[in-house]
Formats: sequence, C-alpha cells, structure tokens
Amino acid sequence: MKKYYDRELEQKILVEESSLVTTTQKSRLVVITGRRRVGKTELILRVMKNEKEVPFVYLFVSRIAAKVLIQDWLQTISSVLGVSFIPRCERLSQVIEYLLFLGQTQRINVAIDECQDINTIEPSFWSEVQKAWDLNKKNSQVLLLMSGSIASAMRNIFSEYSEPLYGRVDRFIQVRPFSVTVLRDVLQDYSTTVDSDDLLALYALTGGIPWFVEDLMDRGAVTINQMADVVFEAGSKFVMDGEILLANEFRSEGTLNRTLLQAIASGISKREELQNVAGPISVSGSLSRLEKQYELITKEAPIFEKNDRKGRYHISNKYLSFWFAFVQAKEALIAQNNFEALKNEFLAQYETFSGRVLEQAFFDLFRESKKFKTLGRWWDRKGENEIDLIAINDESAYFFEVKRNATKYSPQRLIAKIIAFLNQNPAIQSKTIYFGGLSLDDLQRNPREMLEHSEKFLQ
Repeated sequence: MKKYYDRELEQKILVEESSLVTTTQKSRLVVITGRRRVGKTELILRVMKNEKEVPFVYLFVSRIAAKVLIQDWLQTISSVLGVSFIPRCERLSQVIEYLLFLGQTQRINVAIDECQDINTIEPSFWSEVQKAWDLNKKNSQVLLLMSGSIASAMRNIFSEYSEPLYGRVDRFIQVRPFSVTVLRDVLQDYSTTVDSDDLLALYALTGGIPWFVEDLMDRGAVTINQMADVVFEAGSKFVMDGEILLANEFRSEGTLNRTLLQAIASGISKREELQNVAGPISVSGSLSRLEKQYELITKEAPIFEKNDRKGRYHISNKYLSFWFAFVQAKEALIAQNNFEALKNEFLAQYETFSGRVLEQAFFDLFRESKKFKTLGRWWDRKGENEIDLIAINDESAYFFEVKRNATKYSPQRLIAKIIAFLNQNPAIQSKTIYFGGLSLDDLQRNPREMLEHSEKFLQ
C-alpha cells in the first residue's frame, strides 16, 4: 500500500521492549498474536529494521522435519551474527539455548514466526525452553519475539496456568484488524471521493485485514462493484482464505464447529435454535470453545442483563461472516466455477447483509472513541422491542437506531423502545438521555458529531 497504516502503539511497545533489554541487560519475552494476514510479520520486520545497532535474527517455523528446521535456523544465525562455530543441535530448544548463550556477550533481537507450529514438530520444545529461559535470561541480552496466528494454540502455550511458559511473558501484543477510521484513511489515499457504502463494503469484505485491503487497493478496487469483481474470481484469496483459516484452527471437531458457524452467519443466534440445527449432539462445549478458545464468535446479552440465557451469538470475525454467507453457503456455484453468478448473488443480497455489518461498524467507532463506560444493545424478552446501540457515560445515556437508509428511522418507534428499556432499568432514568438515528450518512462522522446531532429525551 502507499504507506504503513496504523500500528503506532504496537511499534512503540516493541521499541520500548528492545530498549529495556539494553538498559536492564536482561532478556525479555514478547508474544505477538493476531489472526492470519493481520500484519504481525510486517510489524516485526519494520520495527527491527529500524533497530540498526542490534542484529536481528528472523526464524520461521516451517512444517518440515525437525532436523531440517534446526539446520535452517542455525544457518540463519550464523549468517546474521557472523559466528564461525555452529554447535551441533539435535533439538529446536537447543537452538534457543544457543542464542541465549550468544546473548551473554552481545545484544540480539530474535523473532520466531508462526511459533505455534512447533507443537507438531517438537512437542517438548516449550518445557525445554522454559528451563533454558529461567537459567539464562538474567545473564543474557536477547529480545525474544514469539509470533503466532492460531488463537487457541497461542493461548494454550502462553496463557494457560499449567503450561511451561505461563508467567514468563513480559508483554503481550495483539495485532488487530484495521478499524473503520483507518479503512476510511486508506480509501481517501486511493480514491478522489469516499462513498460511505464503498467504505462499508471494504469493512464487510476484508474485516479490516490488511492483506485483503492491500489486494483491493493495488487493483484499484475502491467501489462496491470493483471490489466484487476482485473478490469473486477463480483463485481469489477472498474465496480461499476462509477454508485455510478454519483448517488451521480446527484440528478436530471441525464438522460441528463449521455447522454452528454457518448457522450463526445465516442469522441463527439463540442457543436453543443452534441446538436444533445440530440435532442430538450437545452444542454447549463447541459454542464455549468457539467463543473463548478460538475467538470466532461472541455471545452478547442485552445490556445490564444478568441472565446469560438471553444471550445471542454473533461471528466476531467480519471476514468470516462474509465468507460463510457468500462462499461456504454457495459451494455449488464454486464447484461449477460460476463466479459471475456468485458475484451477482452477493450484489443482490448486499444491502440486507451490510445492514447487520453497519451496526457493528458504529459499535467499533464508539468503542474506538473510548468515551463510554458501557456500550451494548438491548432487547426485551418477547422480542418486541430492540435498540441497536446504547452508549452510556457518567452523566448521559445515548440511544440509537441504525438503518442503512436514514428515511427509515422512526423517532417515535425509538422513543417507545426507550420507555420500555427505562421501565426495566430505572437506574438509568437519573441520567440525561439522548436519542437519534444512525445511517450510512453518518459512517464517516466521528462519535462526537453523532452525539451532537442527537435529540434530548424529555422525561
């Protein structure tokens, strides 16, 4: 892309951690996580390139035999550090021990990319590295960056109490997809005018993943129709990457997980409805793992609701929402290589699909502003009243209805819903209450402007 977008905070953290190794003369361990193609490697390489006084060793975990990988790593170390003697290592963990040994006499930065794949190559690696790290970190100067894409594996390795490296990590960095604001900046750099519907399409199709965004921008695809032309063609990364992502995450129980994700993407959000889809197999365990272990779904309850049973499930990965709705659900067209029909179905259904995405886009904008202690949605038990977005701070509460088309917003209907909400949540009545409608026209405004255009609720 034309420039390196976002990531200022992540770059700052990596620079700080590198400086701490130098000033304390002790090794430090930093874990960098984030889904595939979100830009973890680019972040590492960009920062380490600027650390010109410190040699940088980049080690990638290829899924090859351990002996071959060990030799590859040792050759890289020799080339970067200029060491004349290379020890004989029979285990990957011994390579890390060797780096810590070298770090006793020189300052080194090391990155191990896709580190979770070591589990399949050398399962004992982590316990062996724990021992080497504990014995050597205080008398060596190595910044060790462990980067990985599979959320479940990374959590097991570094965050589970029973795992060897629990408590050894000095800093966690989670690289997140681009926000709506960043995507708007990208479009502004590639297009003379930015249409809000095109911005929403970029958000919906890419999920903010830089790899996808860059592909569209490099091809000059800045409108919905241009994006659809790129997305729906043979060999498209947009078509292929969803399958790769799921294959990497689900080494087992893939069928039930896929069934549940497909159902949630189609709009089935209640647990009992999902249980009906799955049949006699209990969905409780899979739903819990999809939410907490794989981080692919989110369970959302009405704001201030203590009863967890009223929760609804949503796919948290916006690209996967698109993929399940328009790729996985259309396998017959893909099998026929009929991408033209696939594109036409997407364009015909885009308005309905993007309406749900628009709600999430506004949530992201309000969350990014960091001006509210509480953000959420609300619906009553009977499903008769539903409020799309509620934002609350110390003094005020804001209620919004989200519609793609501003003319479909009804202040009267929203007021009736607010009254129903306040009857169930009387504590909020003490706050100053505002309400309004949000549409595509507001997508490029900041939350402050949205609040200024809201109306005061007369209690």
